[in-house]
Amino acid sequence: MKPSAAGYKTRVDILVEKGHEELIPEHLYGMTGSGFWIEEKDGAVLLRCYPEDPETFLQYLCSSGLKMIEVNTEREQDRDYSELTRQYFRPIRIGDLIIRPPWSTRKGKGREIVIEPGMAFGTGRHESTRIMLKLMNHIDLRDKNVLDLGTGSGILALYAHLLGARKITAVDNDIDAVLNMKKNLTLNEARNVDAVCADLRDIRGTFDIVLANLDINTFTRHSRDVAGCVKKGGYMVVSGILGRDRKRLVAFFPDSTLITMEQKNAWRGFLFKHETPVS
Repeated sequence: MKPSAAGYKTRVDILVEKGHEELIPEHLYGMTGSGFWIEEKDGAVLLRCYPEDPETFLQYLCSSGLKMIEVNTEREQDRDYSELTRQYFRPIRIGDLIIRPPWSTRKGKGREIVIEPGMAFGTGRHESTRIMLKLMNHIDLRDKNVLDLGTGSGILALYAHLLGARKITAVDNDIDAVLNMKKNLTLNEARNVDAVCADLRDIRGTFDIVLANLDINTFTRHSRDVAGCVKKGGYMVVSGILGRDRKRLVAFFPDSTLITMEQKNAWRGFLFKHETPVS
């Protein structure tokens, strides 16, 4: 297949198990000029995208390690992609929290976060995000200084804002994620959140609470950097970990006490209290 001719695009539909939509390698996002759309389908998740170079995209997809149930391609005329986004991004309820797109007017009781769909990770669908939101309710965030590592669309930072945090620093090393997050901060009038494009190792200072919804490989490389961001007596909320890596993750934080653990399907999340500074 060649890159799409004017007036036509190649649509790629990728069917994955629920939860795996947030495991898409970041490089794939950059290969789709019109972005990804997500639709729940028969207990699975359909990822719909329009890569600018379908052949290269499919080659990278096959070598990415993403577990796929099915992949289909189809040529179609250009569409109104903003309308397609409106079709597939629906409000999500997690406990007393509703996450909705700006064009949705459906509101219910409880807290609310408005998210503009973009190239960033994090729409609230993934189990690890839900676990993080639940664990955040185990601690008092009022008037606290919070760090959100790998913030993506900014959902966790925005939830910390709703829970009364005094100051939130939301960090991601992907400039597209940070730009998308800034839109979300405006939509939610979250003036106490700073969106920062930086590497984890470049963060200076310590925080009352650190939110880290990452992955086991990142924790393997940077667990000391993560722990080093937490004040003595502060808390770490950690997720993005599969059950098989639970013991390995806990062992990364010997200077912290595991307060509680949450799980949803194969995913785990942890709340630690940081007892002593990392030497």
